[in-house]
Amino acid sequence: MKKILFIFSQYRVGERIFPVVEKLDGYELHCLLVYEMNSRHKWPGDFDLRKVFFEKYKKFFTKISESINDLNYQEYHLIVADDNRHTTKTNLKTIYDRKKCNMLACYHGPVEKYNNLDFFKIGYKTIYDTTLVLGKKDCLTDYCKPIGIPSNDILKNKKVRPNHILVIVNFLGNIKSVIGHKPFSVTFDEDLVKKIDFERIQRELKVPIVIKLKSRAGEGDNQVERNTNYIKSIMPNVDFSVLTDADNDFLIENSKFVISSPGTFAFKSIQMGIPTILIEGSNESGHFGLYKGFVKSDKDLIKKKIDEMMSFGKDVKFIREVIEGGEDFTSTDKMIEIMENNL
Repeated sequence: MKKILFIFSQYRVGERIFPVVEKLDGYELHCLLVYEMNSRHKWPGDFDLRKVFFEKYKKFFTKISESINDLNYQEYHLIVADDNRHTTKTNLKTIYDRKKCNMLACYHGPVEKYNNLDFFKIGYKTIYDTTLVLGKKDCLTDYCKPIGIPSNDILKNKKVRPNHILVIVNFLGNIKSVIGHKPFSVTFDEDLVKKIDFERIQRELKVPIVIKLKSRAGEGDNQVERNTNYIKSIMPNVDFSVLTDADNDFLIENSKFVISSPGTFAFKSIQMGIPTILIEGSNESGHFGLYKGFVKSDKDLIKKKIDEMMSFGKDVKFIREVIEGGEDFTSTDKMIEIMENNL
């Protein structure tokens, strides 16, 4: 029986390909947990999502290791890493140097920083033989293969229940005081809150607002309390709640409208056809500039774009161009096909 090793480093990166694991009948699967998926890493949020991984996927692996030196990499017929960054946080180069099979590594994010020719060249034949990217637009060399987002395939069977307005935050306005700089020109701060005009949106859509944050290792141990308090200090008198670690699919399928920074999470609502706007400048743009709901951080433009997206429907053209298997929710099949071609 052929053996496949999965390397998982971060939950929000690895979760995109987790569903592939349960579809690999006929293979012996092993798993190596590094960086934030390793038990030595202190989870920074309010719920340790690694527990979700173990509860759902532990049964599919005959071996799970947390030590890079605990495995014989020459016994595998294929190695798949959830990330394609050349970094000491994951030590993928050490594994690459010890293996004799093909090694695949998945894209870190859908933005230009991680999808350009110079970035791909750094990892090629150093931490991977093939890098798995989001869509055909990211296939800048012959060692790039598109897989879309396998974890989003489950959305095909979800029914939209318009119970809230979902706000997906990248960085808050207090981030400079935490890490010493402002990563992007637009953050979720008092200025952006005024431009979005939550009072008007809630008055018209008549549902509560849910603000979804990321938990980050670099933001310290008390980030949940600190960030929640910051949001409370800038939000107007509307019905809202704040979440950090949560079931993202549940949040999406219960959304009547989504306001987000450009990022992988936003693809879920876009693929489901839920009205979504993406705020330019709150993350790298990548291919998101092609999306109908992409909008500058301007009060009048945001108002106009919200009204437009409420009646626009699904941006099928964008999905076809950017997400492999995204239109018909077949990304899992696309990835498995590539894996089997590399065995």
